[in-house]
This record gives sequence, C-alpha cells and structure tokens, in this order.
Amino acid sequence: MKIIRSILNSFPIKLLLVHIKHNQFLLLYWVILFAIIDGRIGKSLGIPYLFLDPIYLDKVGFWGFLIMGVVLAGFAMSFNITSYILDGFRFPFLGTLPRPFTHYCLNNALLPLGFLIFYVVRIIGFQRDAALYSSTEILASVGGLLLGYAFMLMMLFSYFAITNRDMRTVLKRKAAKLPPKFSVQKRKSAFQQLRRLNKKPVKCDNYLSIKFRFFPTHRFEKYYDRVAILGIFKQNQSNAIIAEVFLLVVIFGLGIFQNTPVFQIPAGASAVLFFTIFVMATGALSYWLRSWVVSAVILLLVIANVYSSRYHTGYTFPAYGLDYKTEPTTYNLNKVNALVSEDAVRESKAYWIEMLQNWKAKTGQEKPNMVLVAVSGGGQRAALWTTTVLQHADSAMKGQLMDKTFLITGASGGLVGAAYFRDIYMQNVMVSDEQARVAISTELLNPMIFTLLINDFFLKVRNFEYAGQTYKKERGYTFEQNLSQNLGGLLDRPIADYREAEYSARIPKLLVAPLITNDGRKLYISPHPVGVFNEKRDQNAIVQGVDFRALLEEHQADSLRFLTALRMSATFPYITPTMTLPTEPPVQIADAGISDNYGVVDALIFLEAFKGWIKENTNEVVLLAVRDSKKSEELAAVKSQNIVERFFSPIQSVYKSWDKVQTIKNDQWYELVKASFGDQLQRVEIQYAADPEDRASLSWRLTELEKKDIIESIHRPVNQESLRKLERY
Repeated sequence: MKIIRSILNSFPIKLLLVHIKHNQFLLLYWVILFAIIDGRIGKSLGIPYLFLDPIYLDKVGFWGFLIMGVVLAGFAMSFNITSYILDGFRFPFLGTLPRPFTHYCLNNALLPLGFLIFYVVRIIGFQRDAALYSSTEILASVGGLLLGYAFMLMMLFSYFAITNRDMRTVLKRKAAKLPPKFSVQKRKSAFQQLRRLNKKPVKCDNYLSIKFRFFPTHRFEKYYDRVAILGIFKQNQSNAIIAEVFLLVVIFGLGIFQNTPVFQIPAGASAVLFFTIFVMATGALSYWLRSWVVSAVILLLVIANVYSSRYHTGYTFPAYGLDYKTEPTTYNLNKVNALVSEDAVRESKAYWIEMLQNWKAKTGQEKPNMVLVAVSGGGQRAALWTTTVLQHADSAMKGQLMDKTFLITGASGGLVGAAYFRDIYMQNVMVSDEQARVAISTELLNPMIFTLLINDFFLKVRNFEYAGQTYKKERGYTFEQNLSQNLGGLLDRPIADYREAEYSARIPKLLVAPLITNDGRKLYISPHPVGVFNEKRDQNAIVQGVDFRALLEEHQADSLRFLTALRMSATFPYITPTMTLPTEPPVQIADAGISDNYGVVDALIFLEAFKGWIKENTNEVVLLAVRDSKKSEELAAVKSQNIVERFFSPIQSVYKSWDKVQTIKNDQWYELVKASFGDQLQRVEIQYAADPEDRASLSWRLTELEKKDIIESIHRPVNQESLRKLERY
C-alpha cells in the first residue's frame, strides 16, 4: 500500500494528472498521433503509412526515419516546454533542483516515451508483415528513428544546460554580492505571482532524478527561496521560448526551400511539425488567457469567420493558364442555356462527326470496331491500376488499343493514368511497361503535404509564370510539377496542343469532366466544342453540363494547362485544392468522381448522341470499363455500434453507399443505351477486386506492398477472362 501511495504521489504521475485536468488540448495531439499510428484514423486514406513507411528522396529507409525521429523529438520537447511554462510553478520544489527543466522533461516523459515505444513496435510489425523489408532494413529504419530522436534531444538539452540557471548559480551570485536580479517593482510582482500560484499547489512526494533514482521532493528544502525560485522559473521559461522560436524559424526556413527535393521532408514529418506549431500556439494562448482560453478561441474563430465572409478574405486557387485579370465572365442560367443553343449544339455535332470520319478513315476499314474507355477515380491507386490494365489490354489487342479507341472518359486518378498511357503512345516514347508503372506510382503526397503545412497555411510568397500569367506557388503547383517530373514531362502542355492530334485521330479524344459545386453541373474540358454532350432534348430539361472553352473564351481557355485540367478532375478533399474560375459569381470546381466516378455516363452520352452514325459505320462497340473497386459485394454483417458510431451512422451510410449508388446508376444508363444498340454494344469490365482489409489506400502515395497488390490484380481469373473477351472482340 505504501508503494502504491508513493507511486501515485510521484512527480511523473502527478504531471500526467495535471495534464489530464488542465491541458486537454495538449493531450489531444498525442491522442491523434496514437490513433494514426494504430490505424484508427485515416487508414483507408493511407495516413498511417505516412508514419510507418515514410518516403524521403523517393526512398523508404534510414534517412526518412532519421528525419521522423528529429521532428518527433522536437514535438516532444515543444510539449515539455509548453507544459513547463504552464505548469512548472505548480511544483515549487523544481526550483531547488539542479537543472530544473531537465528534471521536468525526465519526469514528463511518460507520454513521449510511451509513444516512441509504441511507434517502434508498429514500425517493426508493419515492415515485417509487408514482407518487402529484410531484417537489416528494418533495423536501419528503427536505428534511424532512434538516432534522429536522440540527436535532437541532445542538441536541445545541450542548449538548456548551457543557458538555464539553477539554485546553485543563484547562491553563487549572492555569495559574490552581485547586484540583485530583481528591482523593487519586480520583487513586488514576483511576490504577487507567488501568492497566486501558491493557492493551487500540487502535492508531490518524490521525483525521478537525472541519476535515474527517486528522491524526496524536500531534498533541497534548505535552498528554498521563493523569489529566487521564481527567478529560476522565469529565466528557464525565457530560454524555453527561445527554443520554440528556433523551431518556428526552422519550419519557416523549410518553407522557403520547399521546391528543393532535399528539403521536402516526409509527409508524416510535415504533419508532426504542424502539430508542433499548434502545441506552441496552444501553450501561448493558455499561458496568456488562462481559464479564458476556450472562450477566447471560440470568439476568435467567430470573428475570423464573420470577417472572412463579409470582406471575402482568403486565397482562391486559380486554374493555371487562365487570365484572371480580365473582367469575370457572368455565370447564370441565361449564360448556361446560351451555351447549348441549337446553333451551338449543331456546330458541335458536325465537328464531332468530322472527327468520327477521320477516325474511320484512319482504320482503313468499312466498318471498324470502336472501343470506348471509361476509367474510375481513386487517387494513385486508380492511376496505377488504369495504367496496368491499359498495358495488358493493349497487349491483348496486339498493340491496337489506342488505334481502336475513339474516346476516353473517367475521373480523378484513373484519368491521369489513361492520359499518361495515351501520351506515351502519342509521343512514341521508349518506356517499358515496368518503367511506366514505376513513374505513375511514384509518390506525390510528400511534397504536397509539405507545401500544405509549411506554405499554404501561412504566407504564399513565391510566384511563377505560365502562359503569360503570374500565379502563387501553392500545393496545386507542387502537385503538377512533381507529377510532370515523375512522368518525364509528359502531359505538361496546354489543352490546345492536343487539338490537332485528336481531330486527326492520331490519338483518342480524352474528356475531362469535373464538377461545378455551385450548381452540380459538369464542366466539360476539351480542345473541341462539346455542346453536343449538353444537348437539351426537352425545353423543360436542365442543362447537365457546361462547355469550358465556350464559357471562358475571353480568359484564354485554350492555354489551360492540361495537368491543371486533370487536377480539376482529381480534387482530393483538403489535399489538392478546390479551384475557382474567373466568373461572376466565382465558380468552384470539385472532383469528377462526385458526379460519376467511373466515366461510364459520359461514354454512354456520346453513344446516344451519335448512335445513328455509329450504328451505320461501325461493326461493334466495346465499352472497356476500368474499375478500381469490386462491382458487386456481399452485404457485410451488421456490427454492434457504440453511441458515437450510432450518431454518425446515417452520414457514414450515405458516404459508404455512394459508390454503389453510382454503379447502379451506370448500369441503368447502360441498359437503356444497350436497348438501342443491341448486340452491337458490348461491355468488358476489369476491376481491382481486393478484399476491403487489404485494399490499397485512397491516396497519392502507395506503399510497395500496395503497388505489388495492384499490379498483380490483373492476373486474377476474372480479369484474365475479361482480357480474353476483349481479345475476341
């Protein structure tokens, strides 16, 4: 019983209880980190892998984990510094100890040390289970983490050892009869602070010494001088604040060199740095505002929200290539209806008939077979899967896939993969299938997250020029630049550069169709007039889409960067920013997958619009649907839910069923169009059908295990049968 009482009254336990009672905000960051590492947060988005499999300079290993160790130690020290500033005075005996801050950190190590041990165990378990890492590589990863952690702690503690005073220094100063440190006014202020703080002392019987032995807290009671102790705390706090400022300088310094690969630290490390900023900000607010901190934060958020809405503050992300200096184009129902006038639709239809004739002439056949490719969204998972499928489909068709394909539709990552495959064909680049898969699956998340947390949340000070226009460098720019670099410069051109190649049928047409969030319509982006896709056959019908080039013809629409168009279609929430067009009111663009994640509807609209010509001039039409998910799944067993899960269940149910809703809608469309074409229309579906627990994450960064699983999925029996079916067609 005495031992238990001694443990409960020890400094480490008392500190933990103080955090639980007074510093819930600080504990929240640790809870989030524990939940991420354990896969409780963001597993389907691949967030835990940013910590368990960090990439630095395109490699996972020692250096990436070394950086993770450095930033985690910095985060742990910011936690120690902040809590020391807030709660050091609650333990007056600290001021009598040699190296008081070092003692505080040692006794406050339960959370940091517990997290480090948990993190190491999870790293070893993940890398072992992934079966892609040798024991030597796992040892290098863990060694890098611990070395980085130890190095950062050593640097910070060396600083505090040199600069922090303790009671012995004070006594020496007194013995030497040096001038008093406090003026009369400062002494009066000191006593006032002591009286206030002594009202809430925390009873503590023993502490862990830097000699790793427990001693009673009254060990140096003979040195107890309240004013001197206050001076020690004040001086220690000043040095702690200097250390925090140094961390902020490092963070902003990284932002200045954000485009240099060596400074693009792992995404997980960027997230920890961001948490570090929040820990310091939380501590500062808590120190200044004390018990008013929650009310003050709420008030600040309300003021910021009202101010931003009233004065339209905040950065709007542009589409690169567009002219935002010209007077904005009006966007209203009259404008939308004018874009689908009878003349506009008729001209558009005639134009597409010419492209159909050119495609038929290229085949050299009286009635050629036509292929339409529809690819699904799904981040880098879908990009790699689409590239892999198209490679195998092209082999099944003896290298004639691009010649036979007239139109490519789709969303998000799948469209990026299809566009890359098409550009390899167009440029006749000597890239092997394996090289192409490596390029399309090279991670993009690290530099984006780095830019988001280090640059976009603060000041965007760097500019770049494109198509005669000047834009800010933000994470959208980072995404496009890194994608272009990964793909060897392919796709990096204005949309107008594809006009001649598509018109003459040298390459298939590719339709980008992101969503206009203002009204739910699609924004059809193509170097050709696309009014025919928005044709109204009934005067009471709602126009379903908008021709991008027709809408923004006065804003150099042809100069839109093709990479930007693809990014519009792949606007992953919070990661790739939502773009705003130069219209009045401003039109915002969202991921194409919200409307149709599989691109099937646009392909079927095309078939319906040109069914007369297609029926007469083609032998057979094959819709090649590339899905990055199972089409049909067994109903999952209903699991017991806690109160929180039951509260969010209605929202989660809608979100989880949205994919199935789109699949059912696509099949309904297909059946309607199939009724018109009969046996002349066939469908081949190839799907990435991994089990939910093993399914690659929806992210712009894949682990090596996920890449392997995606690539090998093409060899599943159901997909091999689909390829044989495609070969027969």
